[in-house]
Amino acid sequence: MAPLEAFSRTEKIIAFCRVLLATATLAIVCVDPKEPTLAPELAYLVLTAYVGYSALLFLLVRGELLRKEFVATFSTAADVVWVTAITVFTEGGTSPFFLLHAFVIFSASIRWGLGRTIVLTVALAALYPAALFLATHAAGAGDVGLGRAHLFRPLYLLVLGFLVGYLGEHERHSKRKLGFMLDLPHAFRANRSPGLAIGRLMRRVLGYFHAQHGLLVLRDPESGRYFTWELTRRQGRTRLALRITEQDPLPRPFAAPTEGFLANDLRPGSASALCYDVLSGTIERKRIAHALPLAEHAVAEAVLAAPVLIQRESRGWAIVARETGSKFTRDDLEFLVLIVAQTAAGFENARLQAKAEEVAVLEERTRIARDLHDGFIQSLAGIDLRIEACKVLLQRDPQRVPRELEELHQAVDSGYREVRRYLKVLREARRPTDDLWAALDRLVAEFPARERLRLHVERPSTAPPLAPEAGYEVVQIVREALRNAIRHGRATQAIVKIGCRPSHLYLVVRDNGSGFQHANGHVDPDGYLAESAAPWSIRERAAALGASLRVWTQPGKGTEISLTIPAPGRNGRHGAERRMQA
Repeated sequence: MAPLEAFSRTEKIIAFCRVLLATATLAIVCVDPKEPTLAPELAYLVLTAYVGYSALLFLLVRGELLRKEFVATFSTAADVVWVTAITVFTEGGTSPFFLLHAFVIFSASIRWGLGRTIVLTVALAALYPAALFLATHAAGAGDVGLGRAHLFRPLYLLVLGFLVGYLGEHERHSKRKLGFMLDLPHAFRANRSPGLAIGRLMRRVLGYFHAQHGLLVLRDPESGRYFTWELTRRQGRTRLALRITEQDPLPRPFAAPTEGFLANDLRPGSASALCYDVLSGTIERKRIAHALPLAEHAVAEAVLAAPVLIQRESRGWAIVARETGSKFTRDDLEFLVLIVAQTAAGFENARLQAKAEEVAVLEERTRIARDLHDGFIQSLAGIDLRIEACKVLLQRDPQRVPRELEELHQAVDSGYREVRRYLKVLREARRPTDDLWAALDRLVAEFPARERLRLHVERPSTAPPLAPEAGYEVVQIVREALRNAIRHGRATQAIVKIGCRPSHLYLVVRDNGSGFQHANGHVDPDGYLAESAAPWSIRERAAALGASLRVWTQPGKGTEISLTIPAPGRNGRHGAERRMQA
C-alpha cells in the first residue's frame, strides 16, 4: 500500500512555507539597522541565495517534477546546511536562529515522526556552536565569541525537537491507521481468492504491529472444524501455513469467546492478560494459568488477540505476537479489534454478495423456466393436440384436415413469433414495457381465435398503477390459468376480472371446465386447493408479486383462481417485504 503522504500535499506545503521563511528572514535582516556582525556582504548574498533556492524547489515540487522520497531527503539535508550558514552570518540580537531551526524540526516531524526528528535535532544542536566557533575564528572576528546563549540554545533545541517529534509521531501513527483502513476494502474484491486475501492481510497486520508471529483461527459453522492460518516472519523471510483440526488449536480458558486480550507478561507463574469484552466494553485483568500454544518454536514476549465475531457470534480468533521489541498498548488492542471487526464484516459482506448473486441467477433461471412453461411449452402442447386431431380427422372427416392444417400452421407461426419476441426480451435484459391493458387486449384476441374459448374480461376504465414487471407477471398468470382451463379442464368459457382498491388489486380467473381431477387430499371442505397443490408457475409468480393466492375447484364445476396483490408502497414496488420472504 502506498503511504497516505503519497497523495497528500505535505511536500508542497513544506516547500511553500520554506519560501515564506526565506523571504521573511531576508526582509527582517535588511530592515534591521544593525548590519550582520560577520561579513555583511556575504550574509546578504547567502540570504538572497536561500530565497532563490526555496523558490526554485517550490516550483519543482509544485510541478511534481521530483520524486517525493528524493525531495524529502535532499531538502532536509540542504536545510541543515542553509540554516547553519544563515545562523552563523546573522548572529546577533535579531538572529533568526529559532525560526530557522524550528522549521527544519517541524518538517522532519511531519515527514518521519519522533525517531528521525531527534537525530536531526541532535545534529542541529551540535552544528550550531561548532560552526559558529569555526567561522568566528577563521574570520578573525574576536567580538563574536561563544557565550552562554550559544550553549543554552542547543538545549532548548533538544527540548523543542522532542516535543515536536512526539506530536509528529502521534500524527504519523494516526495517518498509518487511516492508510491501513483505507486500503482494507481492497482485500474483499469479488475476484480475489479468500486464502490469498487472508495471507495478504496477515502480512500487513504483522508489518503494522512490527510482530513476528500471527495466527488466525476460524471455525466453520457447518462442519465444526477449525481452520488455522499461521504466519511467521524471521530474518526477512515469511512462512504461511494452513492447518485444519477438529479441536480448537488455541484454547483460552481465561478469556470469553467475545473477549480480546493484551498480554505483555508471559512468564510462568505471573502471566496475566488485560481482557476486553467487545460486546459489553468491560475491561478486566485475568491470570493466565497455562502457556499459550502459539506458532511452532515461538517464544512470545507480548501477545495481542481479538475475537472474530459475525452477527455477534464467535467464529474464531486473530492473534499477533512479538518475540522481541516494545510492549503492546491498549491502543494496539483497540486497533486490532477494529481491524478484525472490519475484516470480518467485509468478508461476510462479500460472502453474502456472492450468495445474493447465486440466488439472483437461480431466480432468473426459474423465471425463464416459468416463461418457457407458460409460453413456448404451452404452444408446443397446443401443436401436439392439433396434430393428434389431424390424425383422427384423416380417418373420420378428411375434408376438415386442410382447415386444421391451416390452423396448425397459424399456431406454429404464432409460437415462432412468440419465441423470437421472448429471445429479444432476453437479449435486451428487460421485461416487456407494454401496459397491463394492452397485454390483456392481445390475450383476449389470442384465445378465442386459436383455442375457441369464449372469454369475457371485466376491468375498470383506467389501468391500475402497476409497474411493467408486475403487469407482465399478472398477464402471464392469466395466460397460464386459461391454458390450464383449456388443456386440463376442457373449458369452453372463462371470465377474467380485475379490480382496484386503495390497498390492493385483485384478479379472478373463472372457467367452466371439469376442475382439478387429481386433487384428492389437497382440497378442503369448502373446495379450496392447498397452496402447495396450486400450479407451480402461478404459485411462483404470485410469490414474486407478494400476492396471496387462492384456488377454488370442484369436479365438473370448474376452477376459480383469485389473487390479492398489495398496492404499491412508497418505493413504488408491490409487496417488497413479502417478496423478500418468498
